[in-house]
Parts: sequence; structure tokens; C-alpha cells
Amino acid sequence: MTDTLSAYYDVAVTPFVDRMRAVLDADRAWRVHTTAHLGVGAVLAGLHPQVRWEEPVLELPGPPGQGQVDFHLEGRGLLLSAHIFCGSRPRALLNKAGTPILVYAPVWNLQSDSLVAAPPNAQPGASKALATLLGRTRAAVLEALASPAGHSTKQLAQSLAISPASASEHVTALRDAGLVTSLRQANTVRHTTTALGTKLISTATRTTGLRLP
Repeated sequence: MTDTLSAYYDVAVTPFVDRMRAVLDADRAWRVHTTAHLGVGAVLAGLHPQVRWEEPVLELPGPPGQGQVDFHLEGRGLLLSAHIFCGSRPRALLNKAGTPILVYAPVWNLQSDSLVAAPPNAQPGASKALATLLGRTRAAVLEALASPAGHSTKQLAQSLAISPASASEHVTALRDAGLVTSLRQANTVRHTTTALGTKLISTATRTTGLRLP
């Protein structure tokens, strides 16, 4: 049995370890970004459509046919642990002592190798103030790049449902304006907002009363 499991791991897991690690790293960066801008409640609510945070109770989706499950933190805090093989439903690991753990699936599209930022057919969206200043699509590009993990040109195009050529054009314009920076990682160039770009988004968000996605 041990040899069989080891052989299966070598075939089914080992070739994808680096990609899995990148998925988890990007998800963690996304959660940190969300926490900083929208708070812990937004992070918890973003773990699953059926997750509800009503302090001090966290409502989680139960097993099929059992409805919601009330998860009482009782002031002990909560450790979030993204897991590739979790499945779509977050699972709470309870214990009498120590910090409870909530295992959840990372926000990632494993088929396209990109963060799930919008449905495939969704149109780019951005706050009204940014759209007025930069144009709708360019503003959406800037907001999409606000994640600390950044996006490659391909990922950006997929998340906003625009062509790679259009994504590249908008990134170049934003980079020339000092709002975006591009860094090479191995064979991939990842784009993310500069401090100026992040500040511009934050100011526009406060002005319009809208939240980042």
C-alpha cells in the first residue's frame, strides 16, 4: 500500500508541486490584500458563497442536506488554511484547546492558472471615478493589478475577458504613468500596482463609496 501511494504521489502530485505552491502563495497574498482594504469580515465572506460572519458566530455550509453549521469561535481566533484538495466547501477543524482551523479551497482557476477575479464572460468593471479618469477598461486593469501577487498579461486578459494584446497595451500605459510595475519571475512577467497606483485606487474608492472586488 505504501509503495502504491508513493508511486501515485510521484505521478499525480510531484509534477504539479510548484504550481500548487504558486496557487497557495497567490491566494494568501489575495487574502492579505482583502484584509488590509476590506477587513476580516470580507475575507471570511469571500471563502464560500454560503459563509456568513455574524460576530461572534461564523456560519459555514454543512454537509449536503444538513444546511448551515454555526461555528462559535469563542474568542480563540481562527487559522485559515488554503488547501488544493479541500473541495469547494470550507471545513472547520474544531478542538477543545488552541486555535480552530478553517480549511478552504484557494480562489484560483486551476484550468486557466489564474486567480478567479471575474466570470469568463464578465465585462471589465471599475469604480466610477477611476473609469472617468482612465477609461473603463484601463481602470479595471489597474484595479485588477492591485493584488500583491500580481498578474501576468495572460492572467489579466483572462480575468477581465479582454485580449492579451489589449491587456498588454493598458499595462504599458499604466506603467509609463508610474501606476504599475512589471517584474520578471522565472519565465513570467508579473504586473502589480505601485504605491502611487494603490493610493489612486484607494482615493477613488473612498470618493465613490465603492469597494474593491
